[in-house]
Amino acid sequence: MKKFAMVLLSSAFLAAPAVAADMYVGVNVGSAKIDYPGYDTTTSFALLGGYAFNENLAAEVAYSSFGSKDYATFAGPVTVKSSAVSISGVLSYPFNEQFSVFGKLGFASTTLDGTGFPSESKSDLTWGLGGQFNVSQQVGIRLGYDVYKVGSGVTADEKVTSIGGVFRF
Repeated sequence: MKKFAMVLLSSAFLAAPAVAADMYVGVNVGSAKIDYPGYDTTTSFALLGGYAFNENLAAEVAYSSFGSKDYATFAGPVTVKSSAVSISGVLSYPFNEQFSVFGKLGFASTTLDGTGFPSESKSDLTWGLGGQFNVSQQVGIRLGYDVYKVGSGVTADEKVTSIGGVFRF
């Protein structure tokens, strides 16, 4: 049993660099807008992590904060903020070693919070499109457009345009 554990542990350490080469983390910053009358544009921020199965297919998880905005209403000031946790499949088409385009389709759980009304959660499909320029084998710059469903009473789209970086290790 002790030899089996040593072999298992040794193989895990030997395989780790091969697995890690296909993993990546990233950060995005951008502009978010709830597609509903009266809502303004906010600054969004996202942290993501993914695993590339090959050059065309990856799985990605992300936490996105769509920012907050203060509004003046008849009842007084209201602060509205929204966020999402998502998991997506990413299909990429590389034109060459430096540039590729991608599409994402996944599932997101969004939260819409505001002073003066209860928090609303929604789970629905999310999708996105974008392009990536690889500065090196470890670093890439992304431009993206993502759409999330927010709100449970009245469903609206949260549309995010962003720029970010991905770091492969």
